[in-house]
Amino acid sequence: MLLQRQNNQSNTSYPAPVQILTEAEMAGYIEQSSFTLRIGAQLDPGIRRKHRPNEDTVLVTYGFMPSTAASTKPFALLAVADGMGGPGHGQQASQLAVQSLVEYISGCLGSQQKSPEALLSVLTAGVEYANQVIYERNQQQHTVMGTTMTAMLVSENTAYVAHVGDSRLYLYRKPKGLIQITRDHSIVALLVDEGIIAPDAIYTHPQRNQIYRSIGNEANVEVDTFIVPLRAEDILLLCSDGLWEMVRNKKIAAIVSSIMPNPDDTAHALIQAALAGGGEDNVSAIVAQVSNGK
Repeated sequence: MLLQRQNNQSNTSYPAPVQILTEAEMAGYIEQSSFTLRIGAQLDPGIRRKHRPNEDTVLVTYGFMPSTAASTKPFALLAVADGMGGPGHGQQASQLAVQSLVEYISGCLGSQQKSPEALLSVLTAGVEYANQVIYERNQQQHTVMGTTMTAMLVSENTAYVAHVGDSRLYLYRKPKGLIQITRDHSIVALLVDEGIIAPDAIYTHPQRNQIYRSIGNEANVEVDTFIVPLRAEDILLLCSDGLWEMVRNKKIAAIVSSIMPNPDDTAHALIQAALAGGGEDNVSAIVAQVSNGK
């Protein structure tokens, strides 16, 4: 897998951690890679909350993990976290969750060889570790902060996903179109599943912002996991609810499938669509495009 990062990331938070690949190092994988992964990310405080702390945190980072005794292979770690808990606490929660995830993944993948089968467990444990860190912080400081987290670890031709809350991962794949991979841990999602409300009601229901599962609320958290085998021309989108609540799936599909110079432009177009739709919340988007590596 060849990793290409877009350079226009001035609004994106990158916690420190995993070794960052240089352009030269990434180029060294061209001949041996079956896929190229191009990534762009954007976030915006939104219109209604533009003068408050941004509670969204996005992560786009790359690193190496041991492949054999004498070689390594690259991976990408992407995440969206949407914090909650009152003035300042939501921002602190999302940032702390992402930093904790990176700390855990960096320690696991940088120190010893992992089989592909173990990567989902590593990612899940990283999310559980983030939950533990925030829960303990809440106990120490008597706060009630928490956050969603949708995290994706990409290695070779597979995306490993761990998810808590109502941020989302979408896959756009021809000819099926846009597919929602994650399931919202929200009251309205449960009401839809039970046939109490229509699917479109999730955008207007008075309980639409209530989630029943989050990072930091309890000592232990149940993490949904997914494995997504990747194909050339796949497009992956991680986003907070500030995007999908303002932009319907049909419009999201139209934007991600449009031909643009790079994925950062696609992420920017998604953000602008959310602002045009009302910009009621902080909004963030990470777009990852898969293409043939050779």
